[in-house]
Amino acid sequence: MAQYRLIPGRFDQAEGCDPKTPARICLGSGTARCYAPESTKSYTFGMELKAITVGKLDDRPLILFSAMFYGCGSGTLTDYSLLTVRAGEFVNLLPTVRLTNQSEYEFWTLPEVSTLPVLVTADFIWKFGNPKDPSDQGETHLAAHRYAIDVFVYSPKNGKYENVVDYSTKKKYASLDDVDKIRVIEPEKSAILAKLGVSSK
Repeated sequence: MAQYRLIPGRFDQAEGCDPKTPARICLGSGTARCYAPESTKSYTFGMELKAITVGKLDDRPLILFSAMFYGCGSGTLTDYSLLTVRAGEFVNLLPTVRLTNQSEYEFWTLPEVSTLPVLVTADFIWKFGNPKDPSDQGETHLAAHRYAIDVFVYSPKNGKYENVVDYSTKKKYASLDDVDKIRVIEPEKSAILAKLGVSSK
């Protein structure tokens, strides 16, 4: 198994937020073979880093690496990468996957779909108000929301995970004003499996 180290990014220690540099996961004892989530003008993922082994590919561990952006407000955004080692370097098998603090994810074992773990995510859809219609106030940040469901499955042909299911829930689910933990994937499981062509029995 590859040995790795986690290196947090720099952030405002006084405020406890606003990362300035991204977190890294590095092979071996040096910093020459490191992977860091891609930053943007708005987001640098440098905090709350975690690495979890979720499976194996070609006898090498599949590592779910996550790092968070927190801008001192009411929300966070976490970048997720699913890493393996190829030619001595970390390679991310996922497309861009970034989830807010009002989200959840699960790995499912579905041999009918893939020999590797299937990643299922759910994240809230914020309906803003209509500035042209004063009666339409939209939704508050932590109110009940509809959720975006995405399913990522490994493609042996491409050697990466692909987004094979993408839909919005018909109903709204309780958000962090009313619950301590987002619970959307389990109630949507039958619908997700149907879209994957898998029986829920």
